[in-house]
Amino acid sequence: MIAECHINCLVETDAQAYANAEFIAEANPATVLALLDERERNQQYIKRRDQENEDIALTVGKLRVELEAEKQRAKVLFMENARLKSGIAGLIHLGIRYADVEVMKIAGDAQLSTPCTDSIINSIATGIRIKGE
Repeated sequence: MIAECHINCLVETDAQAYANAEFIAEANPATVLALLDERERNQQYIKRRDQENEDIALTVGKLRVELEAEKQRAKVLFMENARLKSGIAGLIHLGIRYADVEVMKIAGDAQLSTPCTDSIINSIATGIRIKGE
């Protein structure tokens, strides 16, 4: 029996001895190098995926910041729109259809100028009428 031939052998049966011998025969330098190459490729793949995940996380973070800024801008524009509608309703109630452009500019200087109000004033000054007028 093979297992009995070696005093320090931990193998108890011939089947185990043959299995160990087969494993040792397959564990040659070429096989070990191939396994190390495969491991290296896997580690590089993991590193690339980690970098991609980090890039995606940064992009998501930037997009969240932009989204919050746009939400804030939408709130500001909503409030500006509400103020303008209220002002127009007040003018209509008083029977005033159009104010003179110079009067609007003077009145506009007293308040904050906004891109929306500036656009309306410029449109009226150049003779462009708003739909429904």
